[in-house]
Amino acid sequence: MTLTIKCFFLIISIVFVCSSYHEANAQILNIERSRVSQDTVNYLTGKVGANFSMFNRNAGKNNPNNYLQLTFTGDLAYISGKHSYLLLNYYNYLLVNYDSRELRNTVASTGYSHLRANLHRKRKLSYELFAQAQADKARGLELRTLLGGGVRLALLRENDFTLYFGTGVMHEHEEWEKPEQDQILVVSDLPKSTNYISAKAKLSEHISTDGIAYYQVGYDRIIDDFRNRISGDVSLNFKVNSKFSFRTNFNCVFEDEPIVPVTRFVYAISNGVQVNF
Repeated sequence: MTLTIKCFFLIISIVFVCSSYHEANAQILNIERSRVSQDTVNYLTGKVGANFSMFNRNAGKNNPNNYLQLTFTGDLAYISGKHSYLLLNYYNYLLVNYDSRELRNTVASTGYSHLRANLHRKRKLSYELFAQAQADKARGLELRTLLGGGVRLALLRENDFTLYFGTGVMHEHEEWEKPEQDQILVVSDLPKSTNYISAKAKLSEHISTDGIAYYQVGYDRIIDDFRNRISGDVSLNFKVNSKFSFRTNFNCVFEDEPIVPVTRFVYAISNGVQVNF
């Protein structure tokens, strides 16, 4: 592939990604998408991505809003003979009117870092340990930390289709800022049951899909009731060739009893492209 064609695909990719539609950043962690399926042992792999964009939108005839957005992703996986280890990272920052001290405002500052170990990964019943730190300033989530473990059951493992079920327990610590009441934090510490079902499927030589659905629940004595969270992430991938592919993604979160009064259902829809050189 010539340099001119490579540059053309890169420009198209940037335009396509920038035109993607996002209603909300639900931040659903799809651990299956980052797992390595190769049988090679003592295998270390990873990927790092960074996006930077500056744009403006009309807020009056001579008063545009200027935006600055930074996005970083970084994943690392190590596969040993018996176990596998994943480190997943994501961060997104959006600043409005970055060129004015008086009007400058951070609209979004979201991200997570997730560490997961899958022990005896080749067994039908394996074990998992995980830890996570997360923040979503746009919704008022100053900090969420998770620490837990569980079991992972391989329901089906074929060349073109895999299906897994996982269940376990975790401790969840959350710090939420009350809407319209800056500097007032509501802190929650709950033991929770965490469960997921995940699947990967190769539909054809050029089309594949992967998805995961979580159900997490814990009893809170403060409200004398259970707090339930349901979330999911589904992607459809279209492989044009070995260098170029399209991806459509949908993820969402529903919480029936949020810690503070925020939108109970949030979702994100995105379309993007991936180019490998």
